[in-house]
Amino acid sequence: MTVVSVVACETYDPGAVRGALEAALAPLGGMGRFVRPGMRVLLKPNLIAPLPLDRAVTTHPTVVRAVAEMVREAGGEVWIGDSPAGPVGNPDSLWRRTGMAEVAAATGARLVPFDGVEWRRLRGQDYFIARPVFAADLIITLPKLKTHTLTLYTGAVKNLFGTIPGTRKREVHFRAPAVPDFSRALADVLELVRPGLAIMDGVVGQEGNGPGAGGTPRKYGCLAASADPVALDTVLSRAIGCRPGEVLHLAEAAARGLGVGDLEGIEVVGDRRALDFGPVRLPVVQRVLRVPLPGWVAAPLRRATRVRPRLTAPADCVGCGRCAEACPREAITPGRPPRFQLDLCVGCMCCAEICPQGVIAPDRGPLARLLGLR
Repeated sequence: MTVVSVVACETYDPGAVRGALEAALAPLGGMGRFVRPGMRVLLKPNLIAPLPLDRAVTTHPTVVRAVAEMVREAGGEVWIGDSPAGPVGNPDSLWRRTGMAEVAAATGARLVPFDGVEWRRLRGQDYFIARPVFAADLIITLPKLKTHTLTLYTGAVKNLFGTIPGTRKREVHFRAPAVPDFSRALADVLELVRPGLAIMDGVVGQEGNGPGAGGTPRKYGCLAASADPVALDTVLSRAIGCRPGEVLHLAEAAARGLGVGDLEGIEVVGDRRALDFGPVRLPVVQRVLRVPLPGWVAAPLRRATRVRPRLTAPADCVGCGRCAEACPREAITPGRPPRFQLDLCVGCMCCAEICPQGVIAPDRGPLARLLGLR
C-alpha cells in the first residue's frame, strides 16, 4: 500500500521541526532513500506572495531549512525555486520576505528564479514549465496546508502549478476557466513535473477563503510526508472535511494512475491523532454539478453559478493593481478600489489569491444560492 506518514508538530522551533521531519521520513526510508550524492534537488515551497509569515500563506522557512539540511547531509545539491501567483517586480523581495534568502544563506542552497521556460505539450495543450524543473534530478514539493477558493483544497499537487512562471499561469486559467477544466490542467502539470517526494507544512495553515491573504490562519499541528503527492493530498483533504471525489484535480490525477486517491489503498502511519483537526471552515466555492448534462445546458449553467470576486472592504484597498495583473481575462481595471467587469470574469479567483490586503472574497450569484451551491 502507498504510505503517508503523519507526525504531530505544534511549533516552528527548529529542533522540533527537524525531529518531526526525521520521524515523518523514517517510515519512507529516510531522506537517503530519495537523495543520492551529487543529485540536484529542487525544493518547491509554496511562495504564493511575499506576505508576512504570520498570515500562514507561504511554506514556513523553518520547514524548508530542515529539508534543505537533510538533503545536504544525504549528499544532494539544494535548489529552492517557485513563482508567485502574479508578477513580482523584485524577486529579491520574494526571497527575503518569505525567509528563503535566510534559508539559502544558512544551508548553502541555491535560489533559482523561475524565469526561463521549456515547452511541453500534453493531451493537446501547451505548457511552459520553468527550466530548473527539468534540470533537477529530484523535485520535492513542499506545500502549505490550506483551503482554496477555486479548488477547495490546495496541497502537494496544486503546489506544482507554481512551476509555471508568473503570468503564464493566466494562459492556463484562460483556456481552463471551469473547475473541471482547471483540474485536468493541474493533473497535466503533475504528469509533466513528477515530484519524487512530498512534505506538507501543516504546523500552521489556513482555513476559510485561502490560499492568499484572505484565508484565516489555523493551527493544524502536523507534518506529513509521502512519495505519492496524490495520496498525501487525499489524506489531508479528507482530514479537513472534503468529501471523496470533491477535490477534482485529485480525482483526475488518481484516474490517470498518477497516484492513489482512495483511502482504502493508503496506509497512514505515525500519529493518526495528529489528523484530528476538528471542524475546519472550508471556502465559499461552488459545488460542481455532477449530474450528466448536455454541453449546451451544462456550460451556461456553470457560468450562471460561477463564483465571482467581491470587495469586502473597499476602503482597505491600497490600489496596488496586482489583481488586475493576475486576471487572465483582463476583467479588472486597476484603481483604489479596482473595478470588476464581471461579465468577463471566469471565476478563477486569482485576484483574491494575489491580493496582499485580503479584501477580495468569492461571492455566489443568486442562481447559485437558489440551487444551494456552497
